[in-house]
Amino acid sequence: MNFRTILSLSIGAIVLSACSAPKNKSAEEILGNPDYKAIAYGGYRNQDRSQAPTVKDIKEDLQILEALGIRILRTYHARLYDHTPNLLRAIREMKEVDPNFEMYVMLGAWMQCEDAWTDNPMHEKGDSAENAAEIAQAIKLAQQYPDIVKVIAVGNESMVHWAASYYVHPRIILKEVNYLQSLKADGKLAADLWISSSDNFASWGGGDAAYHLPALDSLIAAVDYLSVHSYPFHDTHYNPDWWWIPEGEEQLAKQAKIDSAVARGIARVETQVNAVKEYVASLGLKKPLHIGETGWASADNVLYGVKGSAAADEYKQMIYHQWIREYCAQEGMACFYFEAFDEPWKDGDNPGGSENHFGLISVDGLVKAPLWSAFDQGVLDGLKRGGKPLRKSLEGSAEKLFALSALPPKQADQPALRLNSSEKGTSLFVWSNEKDKASFPVQQYLSMSPWEGSCQMEINDNGHLELAAGAGDWWGASLNLKEPVDFSPFAESYLHIKVKGSPETTFEIGWQSGLYEDGTQQNASWAIGAGTEYPLKADEYQSFRIPVSTFKGKVNLADVRAPFYVRGLRNIKGAEFSLARMFFSL
Repeated sequence: MNFRTILSLSIGAIVLSACSAPKNKSAEEILGNPDYKAIAYGGYRNQDRSQAPTVKDIKEDLQILEALGIRILRTYHARLYDHTPNLLRAIREMKEVDPNFEMYVMLGAWMQCEDAWTDNPMHEKGDSAENAAEIAQAIKLAQQYPDIVKVIAVGNESMVHWAASYYVHPRIILKEVNYLQSLKADGKLAADLWISSSDNFASWGGGDAAYHLPALDSLIAAVDYLSVHSYPFHDTHYNPDWWWIPEGEEQLAKQAKIDSAVARGIARVETQVNAVKEYVASLGLKKPLHIGETGWASADNVLYGVKGSAAADEYKQMIYHQWIREYCAQEGMACFYFEAFDEPWKDGDNPGGSENHFGLISVDGLVKAPLWSAFDQGVLDGLKRGGKPLRKSLEGSAEKLFALSALPPKQADQPALRLNSSEKGTSLFVWSNEKDKASFPVQQYLSMSPWEGSCQMEINDNGHLELAAGAGDWWGASLNLKEPVDFSPFAESYLHIKVKGSPETTFEIGWQSGLYEDGTQQNASWAIGAGTEYPLKADEYQSFRIPVSTFKGKVNLADVRAPFYVRGLRNIKGAEFSLARMFFSL
């Protein structure tokens, strides 16, 4: 399909006219109903959230969203800076002026653990004061606006383990869900109000078995439906092997390569959704499932830009938005697409960061490519944001839109862990096990992971891995495997490594087992560089032979997920590090 054709099929084709009475439908009636499109909404327009959008600001947004056929909004906090109370007030006032105005809310109540956002979060305990205040406010607002609030979501990504600063055990969420359900049973909340939690697919049982806990099973039984998150966009960096252009597609035209990559992203969502369904079915339960969050950023200057996974641009955002909506409609699921408007507070210190660019409309009213067709149909005529008329991004140029869409990396260009190869192998990692050449697969591709964008990581023309640290207080990076590898035969081996780096810096180098995402990650490492027995030079490679038995720490050698990581320990700012060769020998 030609990209101009795809452009003409964007979401404008599904813009809806106002629905007829009645205007007070239940969650069961609207979730998954094609006449009730959903979206995540945050109206913050500044680089921090200290200034909530006013009722006037929100009304401006609501006019835009209504024109686009949106009928359900998702929020995240019940109390924070009066954002949600202002939203509900704005909807009520607009309904009073226009009886045909219809907008519903999935109201989020933020949940976190005790000592969240500190160095020692206590994940087994909830933050009793904060959590109770959020639930109390959610109850109050649901009682005050029963015609608008149709869902209460207890927590947002509050159980997934990579939310390391605040996640809670599922029993904390279960306790609050049961409380809200009891209020419904007692008539203190509307009987048709649905109660859920909105979380990553893995948290709902669709991922690692570490999440398969009795409390989760009870939670699934207690909620009215599962609100599931899936983000192939983020996976283009953190789990990218599916995103790379496969060797069989290298000869395709540019558009075909990009479209194929995004289509694989849709397939990834489907796989994750099906994994959740299978887990629920394994419990003997039947529950509705809807997409609580998914989205695609239109720009990035770190992990997802042209020097990273090359995922972030408006063309990819456009086709992902169109295709994920189509997929959800086919499955009868609501899709709370993330998100309606850009929110610059999400990465306030880096305006170019992807978190600031997930919106379909910018802060100052630029309508991005997913909505160009709607714009051309005239449904946004006369509407403004921040007092500025809405206008198309990129001057509405289809040619510029496609020209700015970069190709994903090629699979063939990725470093590979080649098992049982000789030292003379051409890959970055060479694992030599001459005693038992048949024990391991031939190779696995490695994905490069600069941790949280703390450093630059790339392979130079000589095939050497180069890292350059930023100016932050920490940095690290790793090369990750899609599937775990059993390193047990090499417990008493030697690591051969050829490296150079900033002489004044002390580095930690090692390997990792398990996954950070599910809390099972373990590290073993050794120190290299300044103050160690392995000094480095900035302009000359040094070769070292290091006994694996000297690694400090503990890893499950049968479950190695990152056969190499490096982290700055001392004098780290601006440090450089280069790896030319690494292999193991018995």
